[in-house]
Amino acid sequence: MKKHVATNLRQIAPIAAAFLAVTGALSVCLLLVSRQHRSATSRRNRYDRIIDEAADRHGVSPFLVKAVIYRESSFQPWVTGDANEVGLMQIRKETAVADWERVTGQRCPFDGLLFDPRLNIEIGTWYLARALNQWQGYRDREVLALAQYNAGRTNAREWAPKDKRETVRRSSISFDSTREYISKVLEARKMFERESLNGEKH
Repeated sequence: MKKHVATNLRQIAPIAAAFLAVTGALSVCLLLVSRQHRSATSRRNRYDRIIDEAADRHGVSPFLVKAVIYRESSFQPWVTGDANEVGLMQIRKETAVADWERVTGQRCPFDGLLFDPRLNIEIGTWYLARALNQWQGYRDREVLALAQYNAGRTNAREWAPKDKRETVRRSSISFDSTREYISKVLEARKMFERESLNGEKH
């Protein structure tokens, strides 16, 4: 009997060791995923107060501003783009910044300041609000404003319907990247709105 028990234990031991190893690995993986999720969520909510303040100043939905940031930079303030876009909202000195300085009379003394989250969000939100105001009265005002933010006003004009009451046909937007950009931003906006309704930070 003792010999049978010893034999069985020897047979079970490798299986038990393998089971424990797999369980331990799974626990580590779950811990890492949990930490990554908390880190991503923390990064996502880090600028909520600045977003709220800028959105309130310029009459824009904070969820829309946050969705633009999510799409543009994934909440990473030091990101740069291929066309010299900088910061959280990927603003450009030649367009958004130049227009902001000209219209508001304010100045950005040196380019490095554009990476500052507060200034970047202020200028980006101002620029987005300006686009929204330029498409006032259009049924698809947000779509056209996002098209303008991504591809410029000239292109947005080409894609705008002649009748303001009509929706923008996605097929009329000739840039695949802009069509995808608009869809992703609007999806992110809905996500942040749902999170807010569920009591989470937006």
